[in-house]
Amino acid sequence: MQQYPEPEKLAHPGLTQGLLKTLEMAMEGDEKYGWYNGLLFTVRNLTAEQAGKSLGPGRSTIAAHADHVRLCLAYACHTLRGEPFPVDWGKSWEIRSVGEAEWEEIKAGLEQEYRALHRLMVEKPFWRESDLSTAINNIAHTAYHAGAVRQILKG
Repeated sequence: MQQYPEPEKLAHPGLTQGLLKTLEMAMEGDEKYGWYNGLLFTVRNLTAEQAGKSLGPGRSTIAAHADHVRLCLAYACHTLRGEPFPVDWGKSWEIRSVGEAEWEEIKAGLEQEYRALHRLMVEKPFWRESDLSTAINNIAHTAYHAGAVRQILKG
């Protein structure tokens, strides 16, 4: 693991827990109070036909949003590990319709990348400012896409 000068390390007992709870909210939602439905909660029981829904011709589908977040989560994981992760950001947005098998694969990949990022954050001994920014930006970005999917479903 790469070593960094002490001033760049941030270690606060509640920092990681706060980040984890916020990531969990963005992905899983709040089943206890039900005031926010996370992305996984929202897409979990959708059919492939529903996943192909958008707000109009040429607009992004639910499947595209889910796949884009999957890529963002993978990118965040690699970035936090200090690993390169070449990605074609435009590819997800090309998704228009999906079959059941492809949709199940997207959902499984989304959950897998979420769990991987969650594990990485749990095991992180300290946060550098750039890592903290990566985590916070990714959580906010994920929450945005969860809201976008909810809007598509409302039509």
